[in-house]
Amino acid sequence: MSLLSVALVGAAVLGVGVPLVLGLPNLSILGLYVAVPMIAAPLVARLVRTDRAGVGSAATAIRVDWRLWSTCFHLLGAALVVALVVTEVRPYGFYAGVAVLYGLCFLLIVATPPGRSRRAVALYHLVVALLLVVYSVTLNYGFFVGHTDLSAHTAITNSILETGRTSTLLPGYESFQLWHVHAAFGSLLLGDGVAAHTTAFLLSGGLFAAGVGLIYGFARRLHPDETFGLLSALVAIAFPLYLFYGMYSIPRSATSILLLALLVALASRPTGNVRLLTLGLVVAIVVAHPVTIPFVLAILVLVAVAERATGRSEPLVDVYVLGVSVLATGLYWLYAAEFVVARIAGTIQSVLFDPSESAVPEGVIASPWVEVANYVPYGFALFFLLLGFLFLLERRSREPVADDRAPPDGAVAGDGGRVQRPHLLTIGVVAVALAPLVFPGPLLLLDALAGVNVDRFGHYAFAFVALTGGYGLYELVRRGGLATLLAALVILSLFTFTAVSNDFTASDNPVVERPFYTFYLADEERQSFETIDDRYRGAFGTDRVSCRYLGELHGAQCSVIDAGAGEAMFDEHDAVLVREDELADRPLQFSAYVDEAELPRESLAERDRVYDSGSVSFHA
Repeated sequence: MSLLSVALVGAAVLGVGVPLVLGLPNLSILGLYVAVPMIAAPLVARLVRTDRAGVGSAATAIRVDWRLWSTCFHLLGAALVVALVVTEVRPYGFYAGVAVLYGLCFLLIVATPPGRSRRAVALYHLVVALLLVVYSVTLNYGFFVGHTDLSAHTAITNSILETGRTSTLLPGYESFQLWHVHAAFGSLLLGDGVAAHTTAFLLSGGLFAAGVGLIYGFARRLHPDETFGLLSALVAIAFPLYLFYGMYSIPRSATSILLLALLVALASRPTGNVRLLTLGLVVAIVVAHPVTIPFVLAILVLVAVAERATGRSEPLVDVYVLGVSVLATGLYWLYAAEFVVARIAGTIQSVLFDPSESAVPEGVIASPWVEVANYVPYGFALFFLLLGFLFLLERRSREPVADDRAPPDGAVAGDGGRVQRPHLLTIGVVAVALAPLVFPGPLLLLDALAGVNVDRFGHYAFAFVALTGGYGLYELVRRGGLATLLAALVILSLFTFTAVSNDFTASDNPVVERPFYTFYLADEERQSFETIDDRYRGAFGTDRVSCRYLGELHGAQCSVIDAGAGEAMFDEHDAVLVREDELADRPLQFSAYVDEAELPRESLAERDRVYDSGSVSFHA
């Protein structure tokens, strides 16, 4: 561990220093959120190296009835719900309150005697905290668009509801329609008063709430201590990608949870029924979202390689798992997902023969300090991940390793978890290996330079981050005294505050605003869109978010305005739609981002302003 600690610190220094020397200060700034935890984790691991479990650690000394923490949790949760009702936009105080809720969950887990009551109550509180964060966005604002794909998926769901048949409205999404049928069926059950996109939001939040239990179950099968499983679930619901995709109600959301279920099956004893369940889950992932399976396969192969490297005799991922995954993928792609093969071939061609289409993300160049401020929660997650990995390596070097699967859920290690389960180290190795692809930062520039969605790994690998980070938090609390427990509480509170208030998960009112669009459309904007669509049938130009919404949900003849034309950017359009409220706060995303100062208002003034609701204007 000492050698690895030195390597982490050295890599952190080089990662920040080399770009600075090469004249790339923006990349150096961006690397700070990675460098700080790479230095802090080895230092903390050395400070709490002595194992004090059972001989004075705060985790064993403090025992408070769970009703105290639960009462405080419900009182605060009720106050936060009232705050959502009385405020138009979530205030910073809401984020602080959510951080306290997470802190109460932490105290309930570490300062309550273990047992069935603690386990059930803690999981319930974690689910409520997650749903409060997710639904405070998706059910609180008009229409959450996320990365804009939600407009297309909502249009397909509406088409299924109207026609009673699967839709060919958008051929590129035809192979994802299991989710659309699911959302449409849910909408029918809830009645006409609930819109299709609201049903999708409810389903997505519910799926990720179920994911909390799956992460706990996966953790318990790798290491028998109940506290470790609960802390892993707590880290998961503080991970920004888990929160965002709980909001982003698209087919990939369902496959993330199916992958969690697959991991639980792989960590169970390989009986005949479990083998059948594994096959069913693999097929479900392939059918639900065919583009997902290459990333899942890559992760499974990485797990298999890591297991061989760590000498596991009973692997999580064996030849059967890899074989059925490859077979199911090949058969489905061959007969029902030709477009996936065409897309992959097109991506390879563009990478090899037309790399000029790629571009470096604008935020890295324009505002690196703003970007790194929004990456802070990822820095905390990386800190816990590295801490957990260092602790796993240390325990392997000085304690015996059990080579059997974990006992059934409900069993508790009699020695406080002293015997390390072998597969947990494998999960740690995989988490560290995936970190450059899961955490945003310099290496994810490959996503732009290569034209491959490298960041998709973050959508499927959060379980590995949660378990390894949860183990780091678990060992930190188990080994330390009261001061360590309080320090862990403070760090976790900062982690959760930044996780729910950054611009990736809180674009409604982020603490530090990025120069990009808001992830939702307000009711006033959508009403204005509908009015314009009813009154105007011709072609017009607008920003990307508005065009996707109007084009896919209303069939409007819109196009995204080319910002590269400068002062003449509106000239080629017969009419122009401008989101005025959005432009007052952030740049509008045309072919490039354009803020208020750069918008050619003189060109708009030469046109007739035929509609103006205050939030949206239309010029013809």
